[in-house]
Amino acid sequence: MQNFNFKRVLIFSLVIALALATAALAHPGKLDANGGHVDKETGEYHYHKGPNALESLEIRRNTIYKAKVERVIDGDTMVVTFIFDDGSKYLKERVRFLGVDTPETVHPNKPVQFYGKEASDFTKSRLSNKTVWLQTDVGVKDRYDRMLAYVWLKEPSEKDLDDEKAIRRNMFNARLLLDGYAQLVTVQPNSRYSNLFVHFQREAREANRGLWTKDDSKKSAK
Repeated sequence: MQNFNFKRVLIFSLVIALALATAALAHPGKLDANGGHVDKETGEYHYHKGPNALESLEIRRNTIYKAKVERVIDGDTMVVTFIFDDGSKYLKERVRFLGVDTPETVHPNKPVQFYGKEASDFTKSRLSNKTVWLQTDVGVKDRYDRMLAYVWLKEPSEKDLDDEKAIRRNMFNARLLLDGYAQLVTVQPNSRYSNLFVHFQREAREANRGLWTKDDSKKSAK
């Protein structure tokens, strides 16, 4: 009986050792804090389910994420790849800018609207292939499963988040309003900057910028 038990333990140990060896060959090296690793053969980053996997996939409220802009869709929508602290990149995400609405250019059921091309071109010129910082509010996704964010051109400090001068200078959502490329839209519960954005839109309208131009010939030409 003792010999039989010894054989069972030996077989079980061999099975465990084989499984560990197979896993090591399939994914050499330890998983990093994001639940992934760099493939030594291809140099590409691979993401795996692990103890930190769900945490890194979760987009949290009132949080700032560093990202690279992969593609600008229109004036207020883009596709990004998150950049983690160790420099690895993962998780492409569609991002809809919070608090603003630029004229339509790619809507399947609507024509290109006045100042839509200008807004789209402006966003492409400022954000394409750039590194940005995405600040979430209370609601992090819309009904189309797009991430909702305030887009910063420079990493904001805690002070910057409530500093009007820093917001004017470095938050892209604010620039769209100030330069007349977008109109204010507030969808609760995302209203952190709504009062400030009202002021920015009024400033653009009083200065006849972009969408608020009084030149009717430009509007009819669109």
